[in-house]
Amino acid sequence: MAKALPGFEDFNRRVRPPFGSRLKQPAREPVLLTPSGRAEFSAAEPPDVPSADDGVLVLQTMRSHDQWNTAIYSDDDRYRGVKNLRTPILMNAEDTRARGIGESALVDIESTSEDGTRRRLRGYRALRYDLPRGSAAGYMPEMNVLIGAADYSAQSDQPLMKNVRVRVVPSAQG
Repeated sequence: MAKALPGFEDFNRRVRPPFGSRLKQPAREPVLLTPSGRAEFSAAEPPDVPSADDGVLVLQTMRSHDQWNTAIYSDDDRYRGVKNLRTPILMNAEDTRARGIGESALVDIESTSEDGTRRRLRGYRALRYDLPRGSAAGYMPEMNVLIGAADYSAQSDQPLMKNVRVRVVPSAQG
């Protein structure tokens, strides 16, 4: 390792003290490799927000408390007070009322991918949550089906997991 990786010179001797040694980590050092030598920020234009009148919500997918990446360790989410449920959609209370959706009612969720395909989830639980009007949230990977291969950010080339336009209606399942 000493021959191949910068920072590992004389490694075997340096790791012997009781607390080991510290490797250099550029993110931790107060040196910024920018033309000015200081932090430089830029702002991206925010995405278009749908009008509340057209019935579309902007859905973000997220992880629950007991989840690491896509490994799910329990169906509880103590961050948001959700117990024994992996299929909620968190919505603003006014948005649920405007759609005739009661608390904990079953709903169907539909998105339309940039490639024109319609994608659906059926029988999710609508939970009222303190979110801005016009937005919603739910867990990944369960909601990933709403995101098509064509749905990615032109700026970052990443899937639009925080900007999925959906329609939520009372479920046909009752």
